[in-house]
Amino acid sequence: MGSCRKTLFCVPSATVLFGKQLRKLRIERHLSQEKFAEMCDFHRNHIGRIERGEETISFDGILRFSFALAVPPLELWRLVPTQKRLPPKKKGKDE
Repeated sequence: MGSCRKTLFCVPSATVLFGKQLRKLRIERHLSQEKFAEMCDFHRNHIGRIERGEETISFDGILRFSFALAVPPLELWRLVPTQKRLPPKKKGKDE
């Protein structure tokens, strides 16, 4: 399981689920990563990393994705379940 991007108890992380939904919506619209990236003003590689759950996206980025895919922003979060507890706080920016 070495490179598995999963959280405790093998539940996919929110970033992985968000990426899966983003990829599903993009493919349903017959958009390549390159075309979608152009529509959102992102680099194609960045789209791939987000779809694989390797990177997070800003609020502005979510709105760009929503506009390009012609869906409400909520639709991008469809696969992400309600959290049962707060995720651990990341050290750095917020402290």
